[in-house]
Amino acid sequence: MLMSFTRDLMDSAGAAEARERVTKWIEQTRQLFSVLPELLVTDTHANERVSAAEKEVERLRRELEDLKRENHQLRGERDEIAQAMTAVAQRLGFLPRKSPFERTHAGDHTKPGELAKPGEPARPGEVAKPGEPPKLEPQKAGESPKATDHPKV
Repeated sequence: MLMSFTRDLMDSAGAAEARERVTKWIEQTRQLFSVLPELLVTDTHANERVSAAEKEVERLRRELEDLKRENHQLRGERDEIAQAMTAVAQRLGFLPRKSPFERTHAGDHTKPGELAKPGEPARPGEVAKPGEPPKLEPQKAGESPKATDHPKV
């Protein structure tokens, strides 16, 4: 009998404890269900920001494509101008430099129309007349052209 009483007492204590746990779980579940709709509802502010960012990305992509097209067009125009300038330089008798970094001496360039008179030696950088070899003045030994040595007009 004592055992039966102890068993009944433990069963009633366990049942009371189980009831408390179930009651606590039910209360926690009610709290979760009250918060759940707030969690499931999308944040309109976040959606607006995402939408604005997507529009900005699309605008920037279009702008990038426009700039790429413009860059391609400008490079083509640059190449056309370079070809035209080369043709003009060849007609004027200027030889193109092998490298854009090739240095020239001061005074090597003459102004258009500055050709040597017959019997006069050509100035440095002067283009000879067709069929006539260029005439250059020899420099003195050990002397280099100075930046101030320009042909006089």
